[in-house]
Amino acid sequence: MGKIEWAPLNVPMRRRIETLSTALWMWLILFGELGMLISYFLLLIYGNLFIKSLCVIYGYFIYTDRKVTLNGGRGQGVTWWRELFWWKLYQSYFPAKLHKTVDLDPNRNYLFAAFPHGVLGLGAFINFATNATGFHDKFPKIRSRPVTLNFHFVIPFFRELLLSWGLVSANPNSILSLLKAPNKPDHPLNDDGYTANAVVIVVGGAAESLHCRPNNYTLVLRKRKGFCKLAIKAGTPLVPVMTFGEVDLFDQPPNPPGSRLRRFQEFVKNTTGIAPAAFVGRGFFQYSYGLIPRRKPLNTVVGAPVEVTQIDNPTQEQVDEVHERFCRALDNLFETNKSRFIADYKNVKLVME
Repeated sequence: MGKIEWAPLNVPMRRRIETLSTALWMWLILFGELGMLISYFLLLIYGNLFIKSLCVIYGYFIYTDRKVTLNGGRGQGVTWWRELFWWKLYQSYFPAKLHKTVDLDPNRNYLFAAFPHGVLGLGAFINFATNATGFHDKFPKIRSRPVTLNFHFVIPFFRELLLSWGLVSANPNSILSLLKAPNKPDHPLNDDGYTANAVVIVVGGAAESLHCRPNNYTLVLRKRKGFCKLAIKAGTPLVPVMTFGEVDLFDQPPNPPGSRLRRFQEFVKNTTGIAPAAFVGRGFFQYSYGLIPRRKPLNTVVGAPVEVTQIDNPTQEQVDEVHERFCRALDNLFETNKSRFIADYKNVKLVME
């Protein structure tokens, strides 16, 4: 074990509060789901009659509400929750910034394909699940709707947080319902003042987290074409999104393909759908080890839309063609912007696996 680098005693209070807000978010994402599930069953088993009745009613509500959560959710979330000062502290910790390259027409829907996933997709969360980086100021009248796995929406209490952030199920029908949603201002679905949806998919997912280490922009993309098929079915432009710095927040022990650690990680991922990335960040009072992401800048760049032609049942060749154009656009976005956000940019390449 290397020498521990301790945080100095004279760290400004603002920075300590920023670190605390980030640590609480990590706790919520890593352990909150399991904690809330256990709490629900403890209340159901050991609560009094009134508490047990509430738990049964809530469980029935979750079951019946699945049609809503699996078909687009409930709008962009809860405004006061997305604008909570906690998220501003979280944003300023890194700091995280959102950069746009072109204006987006609020009379169209979009499918944002975001990279890289990193360990937890922190850039995608702060930019598209909260208002901390000014998404709605940069892209007026457009809702940001991040996508996450279906099973998260059946976890008691935790599902309410996801819906409050405006997250939506990865169910294809759910995504298509948002991509095909009407853009007329007077439509009932747009009574919140917005006219368009930006559905945000972190395409690499759990598999991509196993590549996460500083300056390693290795993406899981070559065989992932389902998002292109969805865009074609809806006739929705694909928007490449790249977060520079996402891979610098944590490190991992060496896990090259074929290694014992990598084989174990792949086994767990294939069995459970969860990739057990052995990530190392920093602690609250020291900078060497821990679960808190390192204080590194996050710069998320939203590229120009890749236009597609609407086809109800696209062939594999048509999907491949759109996928290839998207890969070229993403690579161009990376190469155009890397000198702005990567110190050793000449030695850093974008790799698509």
